[in-house]
Amino acid sequence: MIKKCVGVCALVLATMMMLATAARANDITSATATANCSGYSLSVHLANLTVGASYEIDYTFTLTPTSGSPIVVSDKINFVATSATATEMAAKSWPNTLTANYTLTGTAVLTSSGVTVTITFGGASSLSLTCGGTGCPATPGFWKNTAKHPFPDSVETSGLTIGGVTYSAANLLTILNNNGGNAVAILGRHLVGALLNLSAGAKHNVNADAAIATAETLLQTNNLNLLTSDVDPSTVLGQQLLAPATVLDGYNNANFHTCSEGSGLALGH
Repeated sequence: MIKKCVGVCALVLATMMMLATAARANDITSATATANCSGYSLSVHLANLTVGASYEIDYTFTLTPTSGSPIVVSDKINFVATSATATEMAAKSWPNTLTANYTLTGTAVLTSSGVTVTITFGGASSLSLTCGGTGCPATPGFWKNTAKHPFPDSVETSGLTIGGVTYSAANLLTILNNNGGNAVAILGRHLVGALLNLSAGAKHNVNADAAIATAETLLQTNNLNLLTSDVDPSTVLGQQLLAPATVLDGYNNANFHTCSEGSGLALGH
């Protein structure tokens, strides 16, 4: 009886271990994204993968306008696991130019296990995109004068999430006033200025929107912080950061012969 029990118990234990292993297999631990009116950057974090196995991540973004039908954007990421954990990324433009205000939500699923997670945006389950602005952009100098030109109420309350990092209104003002010559500081001034313009209802520009998407991807991919990071402008990465900064400088310094700087922007109270 004892031998029989030992054999049965060993079988039960082995089965339990197999079930536990299966339960740990093929997990999405989280999915995060940044987005603007031009496109999105998605990062999906996975665990308990089998090295050498092929996997597919199906993801969906839903853009819900204040009126009208939602826009559903679906795509996939295919990859072969090289380790038990992985971070897979996708950065793409929206199929069409967004010309209204939207609430963005999304999900990602690992097809091999059916594990589905909600895509988060700076820790939130949704993101508001203001894509229908008509105001005239303003320079970083305009926004530095917060007594005369207060940040939009939404920014004053919740700050802005840039490259996966959330910055408070006070942080944003620090970035605008950062006169440092390193590539991150230079990009930060122009990027924050452009994002404040769009948050306040400034008109969109295709090149500027693309530059914002590029800048945010570079910041997130390289784990750069607009408050603390320092990159020499002469390096390869420094040059990559300065390219969108130049485009955004041009956007913030719009042709003020055809519109008055900051006119039509919704400033805070």
